[in-house]
Amino acid sequence: MSRWSDAWRPYKGVIRAGLANAVEYRTNFLIDTLAWLVVSAAVNMYLWYAVYESSSQAALASITLPQMLSYIVCATLCASICRKGRFERATGEEIRNGELNKYLVKPITHIGYILAAATAERIISLQLTTILVIVVGIPLALTTGAALSWMGMLCALPILLCGMMIHSLIALMLSYFAFWLDEVWTFHVVKDISFWFLSGQLLPLSTLPPDVLRISNLLPFQYLAYIPASLIVGTIPASAAVPYFAGALAWMIILYGITLFVWKRGIMRYSAFGG
Repeated sequence: MSRWSDAWRPYKGVIRAGLANAVEYRTNFLIDTLAWLVVSAAVNMYLWYAVYESSSQAALASITLPQMLSYIVCATLCASICRKGRFERATGEEIRNGELNKYLVKPITHIGYILAAATAERIISLQLTTILVIVVGIPLALTTGAALSWMGMLCALPILLCGMMIHSLIALMLSYFAFWLDEVWTFHVVKDISFWFLSGQLLPLSTLPPDVLRISNLLPFQYLAYIPASLIVGTIPASAAVPYFAGALAWMIILYGITLFVWKRGIMRYSAFGG
């Protein structure tokens, strides 16, 4: 137990430092987070309201307008937690500029350091999101007549935590390609576009065409927004949460293994001088 505690202590220090950094620049953090949340949620809600108004049907894909509006808010909140990736993105530039040396001399693994720093960044987002769910989500649900599932909220939390790690690992793996390539920014752009569409932030994945839905179900993006938001809204029953959690956990383990493999192969090619 003592050996495990000693090994974990540096990562706890990274998390504490990350939390202190987020609090230090809390104004920029709040503006960036709140502005993104408000604009994204408002635009998507307006679009779906117009879709339902122009349709003669009371429900689309078995989802009523109140459920859809509540889903958009919840999915946007979930996506706002997972979309953070400042540390993962910076890794590619650090590899290209030879700044990776400062991590190699530390008594921790690079993957562990980045994931700990990213976790600290997302803890603040998770706290803010929880407050927004209470302050905004519940009144909206009461106003529109949609019923939020309290059990679904509890079941969504561990899946959302896995989604955070899934996004971090994908972003970090893409940055590690900088060991072979001069520029990896394009990969992050493609990842962000895929995340925006296939995570369910833009629309519930259940509304996709069957062929596209089958492909989406094979990818890990659904655990970043669609599954947690659907559990909260109740379009996915809480009783079905266990298989989804198992799937999210499996993807997290698989992606960690792939990211670690890319790191080990890439670090063999790395060289930097001076500094």
